[in-house]
Amino acid sequence: MNRVLGDYFMEPAIWSTVLDHVCIQTSAAKAMRDFYRDALSMREIRLNKTSWLLEGAERRLILSEGTSKTIGYSGFRVLNDNKLISLRKAIEEKGAALVENPSPLFQQGAFAVVDPDGNKISFGVRSSANSKPEGLEGRLQHVVVASPGLDKMIDYYQTVLGFLPSDHVISDDGKITAAFYRTDPEHHTFAVFAAAEKAFDHLAFETPSWNYIRDWADRLASFDIPIWWGPGRHGAGNNLFFMILDPDGNKVEFSAELEQMDFDHPVRHWPHNRRTLNLWGNAWMRTEN
Repeated sequence: MNRVLGDYFMEPAIWSTVLDHVCIQTSAAKAMRDFYRDALSMREIRLNKTSWLLEGAERRLILSEGTSKTIGYSGFRVLNDNKLISLRKAIEEKGAALVENPSPLFQQGAFAVVDPDGNKISFGVRSSANSKPEGLEGRLQHVVVASPGLDKMIDYYQTVLGFLPSDHVISDDGKITAAFYRTDPEHHTFAVFAAAEKAFDHLAFETPSWNYIRDWADRLASFDIPIWWGPGRHGAGNNLFFMILDPDGNKVEFSAELEQMDFDHPVRHWPHNRRTLNLWGNAWMRTEN
């Protein structure tokens, strides 16, 4: 919860934190490396015997040998050391157990936590200046997971980590079926959906405009990669989007015009129905009422 000073809300410790990279595990490393390097215009850098950095225009992924369709960890970038210290203190005060930072892309002083589903989240300051690879713009912007224990996940991200709720999706019986969280002005950098089993739901690349959605679709078509869902417009978030599948079957979203919200914007509520997920047409409904 944000503290109040006079008539003003104080900026929360998590504010201005952004998703910097995601480590994805795979049992098909070559196919995944080829896909992200070639179709998504990302250069490949070997980190060690079992992991590779894929880096494009404002997007970074680490591919690591392991169980496919699994997140190794998500790396959230903090602006500077002072912000990192403040965030660490705020999280520790909520009783979170800190674990060793798994990411090689953050400076010394980075730390990590583990959510109720076992997902690892790393917080740190970037260890090198932003590179400027060539290729279509598509900034890594958010990551989404599915959970059978949504109430515990909501409490952890909202109360312990201080992520700010933007939208909750509510079923007919009053239960939350999805929660969208922001850590900067963009509508969500993280979201969690109710599901029968815990899973990696999708990751998303934010583009500068609708024209880039077209250009990405054309580029992917040149590699014979079909659109899996979309194009459409989400209700929650109001962004234009389409999704594809990578070689492991992970869902990858390309987005534009994601809604902006300040840190003191109250949480909104949406009904659990098709239009909340896609105002234009069919929806990928993770759970049914």
